[in-house]
Amino acid sequence: MAAERPPAGIDRKRHAELIGRSHHVWMRRVGIMAVVTVPILAAWNAFGQHASVVSVGSDRARLEVDSPSHLRGGLLFTTEMVITAVAPIRDARIRLASGWFQGMTYNAIAPQPSAQTAVAGWEIFDFGRLSPGQRLPMWISWQVNPTNVGRHSQDVELYDGSTRLLLLRRAVTVFP
Repeated sequence: MAAERPPAGIDRKRHAELIGRSHHVWMRRVGIMAVVTVPILAAWNAFGQHASVVSVGSDRARLEVDSPSHLRGGLLFTTEMVITAVAPIRDARIRLASGWFQGMTYNAIAPQPSAQTAVAGWEIFDFGRLSPGQRLPMWISWQVNPTNVGRHSQDVELYDGSTRLLLLRRAVTVFP
């Protein structure tokens, strides 16, 4: 039986036996692995949503923030902040850095603060008097805007009137 001739434009050594193209196989494998790696990392929560708890305390109060530190565009999530008074607090105020609001849609807060203002890039929520041992949980509902990508400072400060009691430093990374 005679060997079949390949169609015009097809070189048997190059196209069937891959002579001179052995590295192309590895390039394809690397490309496929890159495509497969993204969903695997997403399944392991590398791109957001898993909340992490950060807390700070002093002799007057304790502040705990439970919120994701990695997000992705379009994600809906809730942040829980808990103030625990160790000593009396006359006028509890939470101040959120501008990074909380950059590229985010602020949907709701519960319980509602008695007053809300913005000063020099900080959003201030006023909750009034807290007795020793009293816990004040606060929930804020957010959505990440799809164009928000990068790292943002999300510092939180707790004040008693004009006196700063606590500073909690944190940051969030937003993936596309």
